[in-house]
Amino acid sequence: MTRGVWSTCVLAIIGVGCAVFLGAQPVPTNLIEVRVRGITVDPQAGSPVVLLETLPGQRVMPIWVGMFEARAIAMEMEKVVPPRPMTHDLIKNLLDGMQAQVANIVITDLKENTFYARIAVSTGGRDLEIDARPSDAIALALRVKAPMYVTQTVFDHAPAVDLPGTEAAPVTVLKRYGLTLQDLTASLAAHFHRDPPDGVLVSDVEAGSGAERAGMRRGDVIVAVNQDKVTNLHTLESLLAQAGDLSLQIIRADQRFSILLRQPIP
Repeated sequence: MTRGVWSTCVLAIIGVGCAVFLGAQPVPTNLIEVRVRGITVDPQAGSPVVLLETLPGQRVMPIWVGMFEARAIAMEMEKVVPPRPMTHDLIKNLLDGMQAQVANIVITDLKENTFYARIAVSTGGRDLEIDARPSDAIALALRVKAPMYVTQTVFDHAPAVDLPGTEAAPVTVLKRYGLTLQDLTASLAAHFHRDPPDGVLVSDVEAGSGAERAGMRRGDVIVAVNQDKVTNLHTLESLLAQAGDLSLQIIRADQRFSILLRQPIP
């Protein structure tokens, strides 16, 4: 098989995996460059949300995604190497094998609460665009270190969070007891209707962990440990270091209750 035929076959496979294979299209000129600020969970729906922030981080645009895609994005952000290539790793390997480059990804449209994206690929002197779900496009862009853009029209019509200042605050993630935890920032608290913004958000619960057996769920907000108030990840990390079982005060769907988290047995 010649390289040209091989390249066409690989791009066809990628087109099927992401959506529909398209010919070259003019890239919109009115674009806003974005980066992934982090992944959180909608406490109301329990769905993962990818937060895209503008450069230099003045606004955040949330995109609701599936659990598999959120995990693929999070694994790349945290530089977790799977034992075998996952779907987006496989696509990257195929592109590398045929010496193709992802020029950029663009979130192009928003229709009936559904986002649309395109992946710009260059190979063998040809420029191609592949229709894709934004979550797949973002997961691939992170792996190949390609720039990400959103059209001005999409940004104007999508839900957005305004951030004070010009510097982007890093999203810090803490993992303890099978829980993935992150700060509930003021902007996220406002977006998810949490007032006041004190507490720490549970963005994931490891299957089969003691936390899952105790009843913890994605989207829970931890507001106290052993009656000591939790304001952010730093205070929570100190409180979780205490010896013995931990009584967590949880807010879930506007209800407050306690969950006993037992100390793991060495």
